[in-house]
Amino acid sequence: MRAETGSSLAGLIDRELRLPEIDGEACVHAQIEQAHCSACVEACPRGAWVLDEDALGLDTEACDGCGLCIPDCPTGALHIHMPWVVRLLGGNPIALFACEHSEARVDDATLPCIHALGIRQLLLLYSAGIRYLLLSTGDCQGCDRCAEDRLGTRLGQLNLALKERHHAPMKALERSPGIFVSLYRSDEVIPHGTRLGRREFLRGGTERLREQLAVLDPLNRPDARRLPPGELLPDAAGEAFHWPWVPVIDEAHCNGCDACAKLCPTGALSVQTGDQEKPPCYHLVPAACTGCGICSSACEQKAVTVHAWEVPVKDRVVLAEHTCRACGNRFHLPEENPDAGETLCPICRQTNHASRLFQVLQD
Repeated sequence: MRAETGSSLAGLIDRELRLPEIDGEACVHAQIEQAHCSACVEACPRGAWVLDEDALGLDTEACDGCGLCIPDCPTGALHIHMPWVVRLLGGNPIALFACEHSEARVDDATLPCIHALGIRQLLLLYSAGIRYLLLSTGDCQGCDRCAEDRLGTRLGQLNLALKERHHAPMKALERSPGIFVSLYRSDEVIPHGTRLGRREFLRGGTERLREQLAVLDPLNRPDARRLPPGELLPDAAGEAFHWPWVPVIDEAHCNGCDACAKLCPTGALSVQTGDQEKPPCYHLVPAACTGCGICSSACEQKAVTVHAWEVPVKDRVVLAEHTCRACGNRFHLPEENPDAGETLCPICRQTNHASRLFQVLQD
């Protein structure tokens, strides 16, 4: 009986430890009531995430800790610990990742599922100097978690963006479990070729080496989880390239209410006031966009959309400014809007303010 109780307790603890860490304040649904995001729900193969009109919740009995919701969460509100190690292969640092169904039994390099590595995680690795991944997986095609090659698709998208920016691609290598374990057992490596054994580190390496070791764990640093993926890409000033997320404003339907710019949590959409040289405009910054969709959820005109892996057509929407002849308030509309020459602000047009005023005077 005690053995069964101990086994049950161990199973309960293991299940609890595998649950994703949730930052409730970072979730889109905590930031805007009318949020449409259902990324975690759609990503979960077990239906563990439940979204209704009242709340977003996690069925802890159904969740097996696969981590597939992690890369799909736009704001980085979800996290699982991602164990990984770096070794040298042909003089290059290579990050090792094994699936828990792989025959390579290496605890500190094993993920529940390698497809839990998303664009943000790949770019964090790339920013840390990693250009190669060594993978050891089970039978992905026969897996009930993720039969499609999500990681391969993400690497293809990333490498397209890197090629456009004239940077080296990130390559994924798959080798036998034996080769994986053999490389894992080789010397530990810190990026840029600095070697530091675990015992040497525990005995007290220099502060510089400690800092370098911290760089080796970008996937688990709290400050890195919410970074917009586009900000991690190499600089691409002055040219039109693909971005992970691209906000777009339909000027024909935009009424200039500024809700999208006021609610954007990352500054991907903002209002820039004009001066003698430049007119006022909406400024769109794909690099800062996480794809959270708050802008599109808040837009009553359905004039704002967010697109994945596109080339932005424009980064500014020029605004025409007016003074409302009814209420006297200043307002603006996109120059390309059919009503750009309108002299009533959107509120007065909607309430037919002038007509009501005329009726009152007639009474």
